[in-house]
Amino acid sequence: MPENARLQKLLQEDERQFMEALFKTFFPLVCKAIYRLVPDMATAEDLAQEVFIKIWNRRDQLGEVYFKAYLHRAAVNMALDHIDKNKRRGGAPQEISPAQEELVATAPVVHVKETKARIQQAVDALPEKCREIFVLSRYEEMSYKEIAQTLQISVKTVENQMITALKKLRVSLREFLE
Repeated sequence: MPENARLQKLLQEDERQFMEALFKTFFPLVCKAIYRLVPDMATAEDLAQEVFIKIWNRRDQLGEVYFKAYLHRAAVNMALDHIDKNKRRGGAPQEISPAQEELVATAPVVHVKETKARIQQAVDALPEKCREIFVLSRYEEMSYKEIAQTLQISVKTVENQMITALKKLRVSLREFLE
């Protein structure tokens, strides 16, 4: 049984076992996602625990979700909230390497919320099957083979749908790619 289906079943049958399985399966992924944005392992682990507490508190509202993608998005949001709160509190700025400093200095000024919204609109505009495969590949970080098994389709179909998705996204988001 695929991992997501097993977790959905556990959520319906035994919430405590569901939470334990979810935590054991995805805690490292959540920590890693947070650590990429907040490079302090102790803070990343604390924030990851907060992600799971929020999920426990909202477990009755989860419905049909892909847990890996859901947790990845929750982890990124938690890290961004932490960074934002730190800035508002006047917290110490995070140290950045010379390479990161150069990247920041040469990067164009982009409104992150606007960009995220545009990307989400472009993904939402994809045909349903194409969007589902794209989300599994890029947000859940599943391989083409895993996607094919999960959706019971051929790997070639997954490849073709990803080609279509990427072409459509390039067209939709061309102003950000120039």
